Amino acid sequence: MSSYSIKDLERISNMKAHTIRIWEQRYGLLEPDRTDTNIRSYNDDQVKKLLNVCTLLDRGMKISKIGKLSKSEMASEIEKVIHDSFQGDVHVEAIINQALIGITTFNVSLFDEIFSNAVKKFGLKKTYIKILYPLLVRTGLMWVKDDLLPSQEHFLSNLIRQKLFAAIDALPVATHTDQKWILFLNEEEDHEIGLLFAYYMIRQMGKEVVYLGARVPFRDLSPVILGCEPTHAYSFFVRNQFDDQIETLLGNLRTEFPQINVCVSGGSEKLKKIASKKGVNLIETIENLTDILISPNAQRTPTQI
Repeated sequence: MSSYSIKDLERISNMKAHTIRIWEQRYGLLEPDRTDTNIRSYNDDQVKKLLNVCTLLDRGMKISKIGKLSKSEMASEIEKVIHDSFQGDVHVEAIINQALIGITTFNVSLFDEIFSNAVKKFGLKKTYIKILYPLLVRTGLMWVKDDLLPSQEHFLSNLIRQKLFAAIDALPVATHTDQKWILFLNEEEDHEIGLLFAYYMIRQMGKEVVYLGARVPFRDLSPVILGCEPTHAYSFFVRNQFDDQIETLLGNLRTEFPQINVCVSGGSEKLKKIASKKGVNLIETIENLTDILISPNAQRTPTQI
């Protein structure tokens, strides 16, 4: 069984550590172990309970009432919330919290059930936007917080990768289309969930894709571009990297392959400035990507996002 600090609980639940301490003292919601120096330590069951408490709070139940629920009563309330969540496009926080329980306890079957139900109800695109991406942010994967439960991060990342590859494999392979995309991450980058989802979207829109994956050196990328003659090259920048590394890569792509549309995604302001400076398309939303995919002039003319 894993061990968590109160800071871990704060990050997992999005609930302030101060609030968690008050709940412990006032309602006895959690009973952490303590070290010889009086430092709190929590286990998997307590993390699960805290996430369930947050779910019921989000649904409008008062903390004073939640504190009086027995274990079976809380489980019953959570089942009702999950059922209602899948009936409409509301209360997805409850689904996220249940998925987090599956992740923190390494429960593959629970995560698989939640994912399958979400895709049936919302479709893969909305499931990614409303559930999978918030999960990635919550566990720190998209924010590169390597100090937070790395085993859970890797567990979640690989589960999502498996699901996305399965969805991609189910799509037909397009040939001789007006757009051909090369998707890759540079040699310093290994967070490929966003790139994989882009792979799914581009294939779903009936375009050709050459997927190279993570940590591709430019010397290996160059002959692929020469051989495939793509209309677009697309990469993500998630990990913190030196400005000159990003600028060099984008500059090399624009200089050596001026005929292709270079596209990038990433949340940093530095990337936005470099992309603008180099005349590179910055794709900030799924809608931005969709607009490029349906643009009749996308083959040779860069689209400013």
